[in-house]
This record gives sequence, structure tokens and C-alpha cells, in this order.
Amino acid sequence: MSKMVKLTNWIFEILSLHMFWLIYIFKGFIILGIFPSTAAVFAVIRNWLLNGESKSIPMLFKQYYKENFKISNILGWFLTILTFTVIVNFIYTPYYLEQIQIIMYTAIILMSILLFISWGYLFPAIVHYRLAVYELFLVVLKAGFSSLKGMVIQVISVLILFLLILKLPGLLLVFGVVPLAFMQMVISMKVFYELD
Repeated sequence: MSKMVKLTNWIFEILSLHMFWLIYIFKGFIILGIFPSTAAVFAVIRNWLLNGESKSIPMLFKQYYKENFKISNILGWFLTILTFTVIVNFIYTPYYLEQIQIIMYTAIILMSILLFISWGYLFPAIVHYRLAVYELFLVVLKAGFSSLKGMVIQVISVLILFLLILKLPGLLLVFGVVPLAFMQMVISMKVFYELD
């Protein structure tokens, strides 16, 4: 198989994965679909990384969507509420007394670090492990705090991708979350293997 054919097949696989991500988001009426669909993207990418040539994407995506539906919604919405709470507190902290502001800003910084780590490893951990909700959350935090290098690489990857999207916004429409998920999954799997 020529390099051009392989590249074409790879691009088609990414486009297909993005398409199924969108389809299943709406299948879950957005609110219940966004997190399981995103988890399924990570799971399919993990399958690619472990097994090379994948099975049928529709079959895999449906399987992973169902498998991770409950836990991804629980943790996804829990972190979303926490993130929203931190943002609201950040907005209103300047209106508090100066002594309270110091406490609030310290708490906001600490919570922001925890949230950044949690969002960075959440979906990779969901699809890599089969654990209860609280155990999975502990693994996410352990992964984040045990590998500073992994977090730095994730930050750099996100910034590079963000700059690319700013220059070429069409990339987001065509490929969606797939490039970001791929980078996160590669980095996270190395960290998880070190933990195991």
C-alpha cells in the first residue's frame, strides 16, 4: 500500500470518527451525549494505538459509547459544575472584602490546577481503566501529580492546536476533537503505563 493511500485512509478514518462524535452527541440529545461520545472517540483512538488497524468504526463507536455512557456523564457533568462554580467565584471575588479575596483567590488557583489535571486525564482514564467513579477520579489526580512532564506536554500540545485552529478555523469543523483526543491519549497512555 502506497504512502498516499495510507494517508488518504488515515484522513478518512479521522473524518469518520469526527462524524460519529457529532452523530452520537445528538443521539444523546447533546446533554447526555457530549461526554459518552467524547469518551468513545478516546476509546477508538486507544484501540488504534494498541491494535493498529481498527475494526469497523461504527461498531466500535457504538460499543464504547454504551460502555462509558454512565461514568462519563457522572464525571463529565461533575467536573463541568465544578468548573462553572470556579468561574463564577472568580468573577465575583473582586466584590468581596480584601481579606476574603486572598482566601478566595488561593482556593480558585488550587481548584483550577485540580480541574486542569482532571480534564486532561479524565477521558483517557475512563477508557483505559474499568474502575468505580471515585477510584477513577483518584487515578486521574495521581496521573496528573505524578507526571509533571505529561502535563507540560499536554499544555504545549493544546496551545499548538489552539494556534493552528486560530490560523485555520476550518480544521475544527473538519476534524473536531479528534486531533486533541489523539494527543491526549498518546501522552496519557505513557503516564498510565508508568503508574501501573
